Amino acid sequence: MTHVDNCFAGAPQDFLICITVHKAAETGLPNGELYVKICLDKMTKNTKTQTNTENPFFNEYFVFEFHCTLAKLLRLTVLFELKRYLMYKKNANMGELMIDLHSVWNQPNHSYFKRWGRLEVPLGEQPSKERERESCGYLQIDLAIVSQHSALKTIPTTDEHDQSIKWPTHHDFDDIKSNLLEDVDSDTLSNIRYFIRFYRGIFTKRNNYMIQVSFAGFKGKTNVEKNTATPVWNQEISFAWVYPSLAQRFLILIMMQEHMQWKCIAEYEMIFDEIAFEDKPSFGPTYLHLYDPIIPTNYVGRLLMELRSENLSEGHPSHVVTTQTVPGPAHWSDQPFVVEFLPILGDHIPSSAHQYKFVVNLAEFVSNELEGSLKTPAGKFRSQMQTKSFRQESPFQSCMFRINLPDNRIKFEADFFMIDISNYMRSELATFKVFQLKFPNSLQQQTRCLKYIINSILYKIEESLDLHRFDYDMGEQCTTWDLNRQQYVLTYFRKAPKELRALRQRLKSSYSPNLDSTIVDIVNEMHRLIGEINSLSNLMHVQDDWPELLLSLSAGGKQVGVCHLNAKHFLNLQKREVNQASNHCWKVKSFLFKSSSCPHTCFNCGCNAGLVLGCISIVLDSERHEFASCIAGEWTSPSPYSWVPNVGHTFFRCHIYVHQAKVRPGNENKVECNGHVRVLFASQVVETYGAKSICSPIWDAVITINGLSLPGDISWYLQNPPMLALEFFNCQHETVGSGQIVSNVITADQSDESSHGDESKYWGQGALQKLQKLRNVTPPPLKWISVAKNGMVQAELLMSVELKQLVGDKQVFDKEPELTTGIPLTIRPNMLNYVLEVIFVGLRNYSKMGMSMAGKRRAKVIMADLVLTSGLSTSRVKNSINFLVAYASGVVNLPDQQEYWPAIIATDVLVSTFSNESTLGAALIPPSPNYLQKNRVNKCTQKSAESSAANSTIVIHQDDDTEEDERINPLERENIFWKRFKIIFGLRSAAYANKNALSLYDCRDLNEVVDTQFTWWTKFYNSMWTGRQDGLNKCKHKLIIYNGELEKQPQFSFLQDWAVPVPLVHGVKLKKHAPPKEDVYATLKLQIKLTPCECAKATDAFGDGNILHPLPAALSPREQNLIKSLTDVVKILVRVYIVQALQVRPRDWFSDSDTYVRLTLGGKMVSDHAHYVPNQSNPVFGRFFELSTTLPADPILEVGLFDHDKHKDEIIGYTQIDLEDRWHSKHRATVGIPLEYSRFGYNQWRDTMPPSQLLADLCLQRGIQPPYYYGNVIEVDGMLLGDETVISKSEELKERLSLTALHNMDKLPSFGYKLVPEHVETRSIYNDNSPGVLQGKIQMWLELYEASLFLPTPIDVTPVPPFDYEVRVVVKSLRNIQFGDTNIFGKLMSDIYVIGWCQDAGKYQSTDIHYRSFAGEAAFNWRMIFQMKYSPNEDMMVIRHTGGLQGEEIEIKKPPLIYFQVWDKDVLSRDEYLGALELNLSDLPMPYKSERRCKPFPNSHPRINLFNRTTVEGWFPLVDNQKKSNAEAENRAVMGKVQLQLDVLTEAEASNTPAGLGHQPPMALEAPNRPKTSFNPLTHPFKSANLILWPVVRKYVYCGIFLMCLALGLTLFIYNMPTQLLKIPLK
Repeated sequence: MTHVDNCFAGAPQDFLICITVHKAAETGLPNGELYVKICLDKMTKNTKTQTNTENPFFNEYFVFEFHCTLAKLLRLTVLFELKRYLMYKKNANMGELMIDLHSVWNQPNHSYFKRWGRLEVPLGEQPSKERERESCGYLQIDLAIVSQHSALKTIPTTDEHDQSIKWPTHHDFDDIKSNLLEDVDSDTLSNIRYFIRFYRGIFTKRNNYMIQVSFAGFKGKTNVEKNTATPVWNQEISFAWVYPSLAQRFLILIMMQEHMQWKCIAEYEMIFDEIAFEDKPSFGPTYLHLYDPIIPTNYVGRLLMELRSENLSEGHPSHVVTTQTVPGPAHWSDQPFVVEFLPILGDHIPSSAHQYKFVVNLAEFVSNELEGSLKTPAGKFRSQMQTKSFRQESPFQSCMFRINLPDNRIKFEADFFMIDISNYMRSELATFKVFQLKFPNSLQQQTRCLKYIINSILYKIEESLDLHRFDYDMGEQCTTWDLNRQQYVLTYFRKAPKELRALRQRLKSSYSPNLDSTIVDIVNEMHRLIGEINSLSNLMHVQDDWPELLLSLSAGGKQVGVCHLNAKHFLNLQKREVNQASNHCWKVKSFLFKSSSCPHTCFNCGCNAGLVLGCISIVLDSERHEFASCIAGEWTSPSPYSWVPNVGHTFFRCHIYVHQAKVRPGNENKVECNGHVRVLFASQVVETYGAKSICSPIWDAVITINGLSLPGDISWYLQNPPMLALEFFNCQHETVGSGQIVSNVITADQSDESSHGDESKYWGQGALQKLQKLRNVTPPPLKWISVAKNGMVQAELLMSVELKQLVGDKQVFDKEPELTTGIPLTIRPNMLNYVLEVIFVGLRNYSKMGMSMAGKRRAKVIMADLVLTSGLSTSRVKNSINFLVAYASGVVNLPDQQEYWPAIIATDVLVSTFSNESTLGAALIPPSPNYLQKNRVNKCTQKSAESSAANSTIVIHQDDDTEEDERINPLERENIFWKRFKIIFGLRSAAYANKNALSLYDCRDLNEVVDTQFTWWTKFYNSMWTGRQDGLNKCKHKLIIYNGELEKQPQFSFLQDWAVPVPLVHGVKLKKHAPPKEDVYATLKLQIKLTPCECAKATDAFGDGNILHPLPAALSPREQNLIKSLTDVVKILVRVYIVQALQVRPRDWFSDSDTYVRLTLGGKMVSDHAHYVPNQSNPVFGRFFELSTTLPADPILEVGLFDHDKHKDEIIGYTQIDLEDRWHSKHRATVGIPLEYSRFGYNQWRDTMPPSQLLADLCLQRGIQPPYYYGNVIEVDGMLLGDETVISKSEELKERLSLTALHNMDKLPSFGYKLVPEHVETRSIYNDNSPGVLQGKIQMWLELYEASLFLPTPIDVTPVPPFDYEVRVVVKSLRNIQFGDTNIFGKLMSDIYVIGWCQDAGKYQSTDIHYRSFAGEAAFNWRMIFQMKYSPNEDMMVIRHTGGLQGEEIEIKKPPLIYFQVWDKDVLSRDEYLGALELNLSDLPMPYKSERRCKPFPNSHPRINLFNRTTVEGWFPLVDNQKKSNAEAENRAVMGKVQLQLDVLTEAEASNTPAGLGHQPPMALEAPNRPKTSFNPLTHPFKSANLILWPVVRKYVYCGIFLMCLALGLTLFIYNMPTQLLKIPLK
């Protein structure tokens, strides 16, 4: 974040929250209608419903708009809810995902891209029994925060691997485990119950109070405590959630009843992740200090609370928020402290009053008022002063009061020691930077010094570990948070020595050529370590925090300024020898006061309202006597509120060295600056003289204040050097900006030591001795000091200040301050001669109509005291102005250190009829190393000494050594000769010709490739593919897709190699609570070169300007032709190809935009209104436009996207393209170079010249020999290159070799740069109503031709309509299907049928029913036929339907999925679901050949594209996702197996071979071989009795008949027995 962004971070701005919901997976809900509901700050948006699939595909884009501060935005949480649509009930919430925007902002580019989030059981609900599973599924989303500041990237990344757009359906993104938002398999991931206890509060007002807590939108609250200022709650709020998760922010709101309404008087945010320290979250008990959210300086009160957490053993906890009463905290007490502030002197107080008043606030306590008199500083500048100063005389009066807060000082010791370490590292690196400035070329000595610094830091850290500085005993008040943090800090400092040793080893093993870059990298790493240690020490602001210490300065009854301080730094620590350096208790230091109305959040915003020197102490009341005895050697307190220093005064001589300034142009609508600097300190005011300059004044001034006395001893100021106030004024004595500079305090001993002896002998010492001397070097080295106003840096001053102690010399005290010229040689930059060459290309986009009518104009470039001027301007052509003389050069004297280089100033000068010049606008160009020609040395000789300066000429001779370096040495020539000899005679193949040749693959599947079927879209979509390189993808042509603008690609020098665009500023428009906006009225294009030069040295080492006048150079004819080509008028033809738009911001309320393209070039507007794309956030255009323009008159092409509406079309956004940059760039951005050469087909060569002629022309322009061809090898610029063609090997060899050379231009010694390949660029579009906020992206490319040439036919980029396919699926049989019913006889069975659908679940097809399946088997042999529109290029199925308000045809694109579900038919109840299968036809897992091998497909299973293979048959597993676990896919439960035959036919093939549904003709399928019992029993009662009932009851019938017969026989036997017995005769 830049200084401006940091200063206005608290200002409201526009934000867009861009969300794409791609799809859900493993929801375990194969039936029903699912949709995703997105909630964000009381706004909700829903996706469309998807029916009957557990992996619904949404692919919908949403945008939420906010205008607020960044802090308020990052407090919000996005809630994704997976909902199930129910007709007669409330829609059921099946799972939710919560993401804090704070976590999104911390990501690279503030975005998540295609990441999977884990859906959890909804918070506030009991988990239902039917959803008792470990996860509710996963949701794939994009989530990005776009702001006015984050969207603007001035310097694109240099990583070329990130410049390509990946295929949207890349398989890596479908891998849930590797793309999770958080690690599900983490050991710390668990269900945690949070317990938040609120004990009591202390508030400034007496009223009714209540606490409300909020976590991700769910709220809880405490009871209401009435009519009290010290409410006591003793309540606990608890809820369960998953940790870690993406929802971490917990909000506490303090509610107060006012006017019968509840009002939020304070709020406190807590992030669970920041209080966990790699363990469970824990916090307190501690006070939370609360401030008014509207006026942050108003203290509201404090709240005593505690947070703890514990793991839950149950797998599915209740997520309901509960509240209960708890006892108060034990071992908690407040101690009385005494706070005292002693101001000694103050300067730069903007007031006209005569009295000042100081008041100190800490929490609800206020000190006494301290008053004194304000005076205007004496001296010759008294009349010009608008600020006043004060100085107390002994005895000094102070402000004092008592407070009651807990005594936790023992916990802060580790924090103070970490601050000591970071300060020590920072001071060592600052000394090393001085060493680098003194000895810029002594790399070996710099290495030794850096090793010494690393060793000293290493020793300091290891010593602190041995002395237990971080893991000491903290007593009874130690909490879990303290222990966790202590262990966290200890772990960090145990790892830090390893990093330091690695840096030291890297420094030791670095080679000499890379030593300078290694030193820079190691210094950057050290600064990173300093930042990490500072962040660790800042964690003391979380628990046991103290309220803000507020110093208030008033004058004339009005508050002038305030100073916000961290009270902990002024606590009197217990008796310990450590932590004294970073503790500021009762130590004299400077306090910077800011204006009470300052809205800025940065330190140096320019709203300074005073610089006060004083001291502060916060002492425990019981230790006050002991504290007084400790400081008795320095201070004495004769009475309360008064102090007397034991050492009266210390006298100093102050030296202020002011060298130069870099002034931001456009300040207060003035571009010329006759500036001077004012310094204020200790009631003294001094100024430099005025230096007239545009934006880079040079003073070279030394200001000496002789009689400067400060109270106290010199030791007071050594540790905390005083700050001096700065003001920078222009010629009208108006303030440009203000700032402050820290002085260097030099004791008398150090001053004598530095000035004693021979300086050459002093610098002849070793590196470490030099480093030690530089710690207190006098005079101090110069450094850039920022001067700001209204939150914006207006200038930078190169200066330094030192305070030298004076001993015994009292005659100088009455002298006036002295102003002299000539900074001491020891700190003056070393000056070298450079040749500055400038080509004034011209003014572009000139928008000030009134400025151009007054007269001619010229451009000037100013650097140091060199002024280069162009010729007078030609007549204006539209918005462009050229110059008659476009080249100027001269010799400039610049410092050897580039850090000290002055800025390059470009101005626009109006020349009136009387030859008077007035400056209209100016621009400050930072001195860039890109302008420095490092490999060239110019020898400049001055001709014609007698002639005037205007007629003198510098003849620039390029150093001969550099010419020889670029040529090929004899050994290389010999090697090239042998290479050439071997290749000619066939002893070495052409593949060996190029050392960096690509690994070439043979295209073996050419029989599958038919060029007539391919279009440009084939090449476009094939370029996105980054998956498996199968034969077909490998044999299709590709192009390059950049995910940014072409002019932001670093490999093409940002298309600024020919000229640098410099925006000219005329004034600044100030905005309230926003950064000022510069009034840019034109762009000046310059070509700048800085070349080291061997010229006769100037008599003055600094340069007096005698030989530094602009001198016309003798140019070669080639350079003259180059300048002429840059300024000539040329008519060109522009071909614009618009491919598609991405993530377009919706302009309609209830739908996406109806988008179309509008082009504007040179006053001509071309609208494509008739071909708008309805209701699409990613519309595909495929449109071609051809326009003509003249350069440089009309160089800007504007491409806009508009939303078509009935009444008035609304602009969505636009992008502007500078055609002149593309036309003149050496990277040849006119027509992209294809990867391969083809005369015909979809890869046809697009340029007007073939590759061989193009290569020959480039060699001719560069002045090298034309290329030579040796068989299958080409020689260019001394390099041999072999053919790199893979596909188009039938084309002419000469053209293929030439194209290989064009692709390898960056490897050729005379070129060294790349040519722009055939590409598609992705341009961001913006809207003037929301500046800086991204509105979407558009993919396109341009082709530029000279209008007079014969042009090739344009490319047809009309989108290829999807092809009609017919998918025939034969459901043959099923196995191992679970049983759904039990028959009347108690036997398990199912009546199985299968349904399938493709596009609409409501239009499904069903097989017949296999009744009475007892073994889980079913046979169908049933054919289903689905019609499908499929786009092979996009790998998407296209669904078209009418919709919208006007009934437009809307396209929806989805993966080519076919869904199957197995059901059990029931008569009286609802059919029962048995299993499901989803098949992606373009990514189909290869089915198993046999049922026995059928199991869940592993991730490594081979996959095929059925649209290429056309037919497949085999077994597919039905996997249960409702009982899934974290195990691999192949370990999931199998619910059954299905045998399918799938055929994909084109529309022509389907009409030639028609087939019927089911078993119907034509091509009727045989009826399945089913058991005789498989029929519908309700329609065949007799058959049911015969085949179903009779086999079961048959044995019972037979047994019954047998028993009946037996019973009948027995009955007849018994019945007839008496009769038969009577018939027996008796004897």
